[in-house]
Amino acid sequence: MVRTLSILLAFALQTSSVGASSDPSDPPPDSAAHAVATTTVPPASPPLVDAESWAVFDQIVSNRLVDRGDLAAGVAVSVDGRLVHVAAYGRRTPVDPIDYTVPTDRFRIASISKLLTAVTVLRLVEAGHIGLDEPVAARIAASLGVSPNDGWSTVTVRQLLSHTGGVPKYRGQFFGGDFTTCEGAAIYGLSNGLDRSPGTAHVYSNLNFCLLGLLIADITGRSYEESVNDLVLRPLGIRGARTVGTYGANISEVVHPSAPGRAYMEALGGAGAWVATPADLVRLVDSLDTTRPGWHPLSAELAALMPIPMAGVSFPDPGQRLYGLGTIVWPDGSWGHTGTVEATHAMVAHRPDGVTWSILVSGETPAETESLRDVFADALAGAGITLTAPLA
Repeated sequence: MVRTLSILLAFALQTSSVGASSDPSDPPPDSAAHAVATTTVPPASPPLVDAESWAVFDQIVSNRLVDRGDLAAGVAVSVDGRLVHVAAYGRRTPVDPIDYTVPTDRFRIASISKLLTAVTVLRLVEAGHIGLDEPVAARIAASLGVSPNDGWSTVTVRQLLSHTGGVPKYRGQFFGGDFTTCEGAAIYGLSNGLDRSPGTAHVYSNLNFCLLGLLIADITGRSYEESVNDLVLRPLGIRGARTVGTYGANISEVVHPSAPGRAYMEALGGAGAWVATPADLVRLVDSLDTTRPGWHPLSAELAALMPIPMAGVSFPDPGQRLYGLGTIVWPDGSWGHTGTVEATHAMVAHRPDGVTWSILVSGETPAETESLRDVFADALAGAGITLTAPLA
């Protein structure tokens, strides 16, 4: 089943579900980690695409995902910073055949959590609480009561954000049950050496962003989740997004069926433990363009660094994807992030033409998360929708 809302109803539902509207003048609470941000007032936004075309778009997306075995999916699309479409497909839970999703339901976003963690870290950099090129392993290790291996002595914030610090992948440990908390993963990783010299190669590792989540908590004196809400989500008007365990979705969250006895969400922490709506992710990405209306978490100078591929390092597949600061950068100039864990495929992308979109899935289709790009493009083409920016 497809549930689609008009743009006005979408905003109304999102506001009612999270408990407060987005107020650009609503700053984060007093905190040692409070950076200056800018606010502008958006003009009225006219409709861009007729409802019939979006209905065709929704049917195509639903056919490609839910009809091929996924439990649920959600989508959000913006043009030039204006949300123009949100929709949800399928069911919240496999045990209730009529518990249909709505566009304000939250899904696991998996590694898109890294984008949220990166924005929070960069707010702390902008506020002067940490340096982008400051070594931080000793500080994180001290907060955990351990001594880091000597190899960690020069690993910087920038290198953690870009996966260029020489940190091993530890994929099997995060998803094989060796780590059941982010703190446990951090203690293990910091106590062992690196795979290579920092600053030489991009090697994607969840440990980098687990460590950054712990760094955020150490700087702010509050939990990682509270800090992200204070510094990024609440000023953006996003309520209800949260970090979760592997089990126990609440009434406004889609279930992601998981095998018993696993704890990968608990281990990922700042690397992959958030749930959010597709519209939340679109709003977050659009907020990084300081020329657009709304509250912006970062200055133009610092936001511009995020989608710039790291220079002077080797990438495993440079023709397929590069990496900036918490962002994947694709050859066509799009940037954003993907997320993949058990029964989860998630993607948010900002295109050079001003279109930002997100699709979140509970299920195992498509086999490769980046194939969601094809699902989105095919649905637009099949519905005859051409999105351009700025809005006409």
